[in-house]
Amino acid sequence: KRQDKYFDIAYEMGNTGDYKGAIKNYTKVIELEPDNYVAYLEELTAEKIQATELGKDVLEANENWDNQSVTYQEAKDEFRAFIATAEQFVITVSEPGPPSEFANLVTSHEELKTLVELIYEDTLELLAGLESSDTGEQRAAALDSFNKNLDQFIKKIEEVVASATSS
Repeated sequence: KRQDKYFDIAYEMGNTGDYKGAIKNYTKVIELEPDNYVAYLEELTAEKIQATELGKDVLEANENWDNQSVTYQEAKDEFRAFIATAEQFVITVSEPGPPSEFANLVTSHEELKTLVELIYEDTLELLAGLESSDTGEQRAAALDSFNKNLDQFIKKIEEVVASATSS
């Protein structure tokens, strides 16, 4: 079956660290076989790793600016880069979603979509804070909100995968 090929490719990509490629292939499996519960859980696991990577990028960009190891323009470019990543991440998390017959997964997926939207809004607020004339309060508040929302997103995925694999 075609979806088995995509699943195998996705699994291999995940093992080699190509999480975006893995997500793309798991998404294809879910499109071909909407009831594929395992592919959805695997995609969530790859999204968790991608969320962690986004968190590292945001932290690094903020540290670079705080340590004055980059110019203002370089900092703005780094912030814009993680905003673009976060914007793409919203799309990745939104589709295709879990098999519809699993009501608890559908509810959890809606929570994940809300959290990823908040994460994206936080990245925009981080740039606004960088460009602000204050002494860093706006950016610090945005970073705090980003970290809280990202932690909630990761915990929610862990909770979904744990409850799905324990039943």
